[in-house]
Amino acid sequence: MGYNTQTNAEYLESMKSQFAIVQAVLGGIGAVSLLVTAIGIANTMMMSIYERTKEIGVIKVLGCSLKNIKQMFLMEAAFIGLIGGVAGNLLSFLMSGIINFLTGNGPAMGIDGNISFIPWWLVLLSMGFAVFVGVAAGYFPSLRAMRLSPLAAIRNE
Repeated sequence: MGYNTQTNAEYLESMKSQFAIVQAVLGGIGAVSLLVTAIGIANTMMMSIYERTKEIGVIKVLGCSLKNIKQMFLMEAAFIGLIGGVAGNLLSFLMSGIINFLTGNGPAMGIDGNISFIPWWLVLLSMGFAVFVGVAAGYFPSLRAMRLSPLAAIRNE
């Protein structure tokens, strides 16, 4: 008879698929930025080793264990990751506050509370993940510092 029927379930499915695409694109952008961050931390650590080659040689000659040298560079990489995690969380809270301010804090849209909410467990998890990425990125540079020959390091100018 030429009649069509539509339900809200069809709109809901369409919106779910659109949100899944947006989520996949944003996840891809996040993965690429995570890779770039890890490469940046590894590069920073390698430059740190090149700049402190003589110091590493002196530390080795004085009897510092290889494990301590590795821990020293891993702690430095973890601290770089921690600083990045703090900066990322501060930026997230700032963006969340801006979103809540621009949308009128939710009640105008019929939502109780704020539209954007960042739970504290997510903040702690992101800080731990940032430290993990820093340590993972600093692992190979720390191995390079461990394997550095003390005599060659002291002679290096």
